[in-house]
Amino acid sequence: MKRQPTLQRRLAVLLLITVPLIWLVSTGVAAYVAHHEVDELYDTQLTLFARQLLSVNMGEHGDDPLPVLPKTKKLIRGGDRGEMEDDDIGVAVWNEAGDLLLSDGKGRHFSFEAGRRGFYTVSGHDDKDEWRLFYLPAPDGSRLVAVGQRQKLRHEVVLKVIQGQLLPWLLGLPVLLLLILWAVRKGLRPLQQVAADLGRRSALDSSPLAEDVPGEVLPMVRALNALFARIADTVEHERRFTADAAHELRTPLAALQVQAEVMALMPDEAGRQHALRQLQQGIGRATRLVEQLLALSRLDPLQGLPAAQPVDWATVCGDAMADVAAAAAGKNMQLQLQWQDSPAQVLPLTGDATLLTLMLRNVLDNAVRYCPAGACIALQAGTTGIVVQDNGPGIAPEWLDRVHERFFRPPGQDVPGSGLGLSIVERIASLHGLSLTLANRDSGGLQVSVRKAV
Repeated sequence: MKRQPTLQRRLAVLLLITVPLIWLVSTGVAAYVAHHEVDELYDTQLTLFARQLLSVNMGEHGDDPLPVLPKTKKLIRGGDRGEMEDDDIGVAVWNEAGDLLLSDGKGRHFSFEAGRRGFYTVSGHDDKDEWRLFYLPAPDGSRLVAVGQRQKLRHEVVLKVIQGQLLPWLLGLPVLLLLILWAVRKGLRPLQQVAADLGRRSALDSSPLAEDVPGEVLPMVRALNALFARIADTVEHERRFTADAAHELRTPLAALQVQAEVMALMPDEAGRQHALRQLQQGIGRATRLVEQLLALSRLDPLQGLPAAQPVDWATVCGDAMADVAAAAAGKNMQLQLQWQDSPAQVLPLTGDATLLTLMLRNVLDNAVRYCPAGACIALQAGTTGIVVQDNGPGIAPEWLDRVHERFFRPPGQDVPGSGLGLSIVERIASLHGLSLTLANRDSGGLQVSVRKAV
């Protein structure tokens, strides 16, 4: 499996590339600025030097030999000449005829051109070095001064300035990069600690992670803690559901085994047929219990409706009543569907039509099962909610609040059941933002209402 690059490696590579790049760009900008300042300084000096030479009255030398200034080291005779280099600077003064009146250093090689003014960059006589020359004519045109300086001198100054400023940074760059790597590693240590904590914990450990982490990591830690809480709830629900299902299935399975044994021991055909019918009824009850358990197992993990669409209440109510019609007819009951408003106005709601049909079917099925033969069951649908009324025995007031509980059945019940029907109804209603209420009617019977939750 291809190993994914770690966040630490990504940050380290990014910084190791970015920091030297920024350093190089900064060096270039510094070199440009330094060069500009050096040019400005030396150009100013050349200009000032030329003006000073122009103001000196050196007269005409006539037939005298060309005056050439001696080297500085000869003039100071052993004095401190510093780091001066005579050959890097030259001066030349001509008269209007182009006769050289004065020269110094390389100035004797400067060319006389009467029309020149200002700065020029020219090659030296040996074509090895470039010179920066400044030509300044006298106001009356009687003389022309040229002051020059090797470009190499300026480059050396710029290089030394850059070295003086950036050499410490160049020497410190490896240290800086090492510090960056250390900072990245230390900065990501909380993530490594969280990963280590997650790696050590067992699959059943739902305790929250410590939240003493940096602010950037805290949202992830809180999200993980919320996930652990949801997983713990799910695991606890599954454990409880499995225990309840095992407990509830034990009784009907034991009854089926007894009925099968009785049927096997029956000596006559009539007895075996009676035992067979009992066995079939037991299988039917067990089947219904399993179906309800499976329905709850599918509904409980849902955090919301997987698909919500506008509900066609006419179809939902019709399908629910059709599902219980046969059982109601077997007990000679009346099923009535009463529209208090048009179907399009009933509980203006979007939801899952299949689940809502299951909800109404369970309510109607309870009414059919627990009402005596000949009872009347009415399904009323309106904008305020869905109501199922019957004229059966109702529920004792002390048990009304408990019949929602799973596997709970009021004492004294002789009708087979699992105690899961209303739990399924309540769960489906909750998924659709509805609430379930049960109340005994004043005229006798039970009223089951599904309305919008407040």
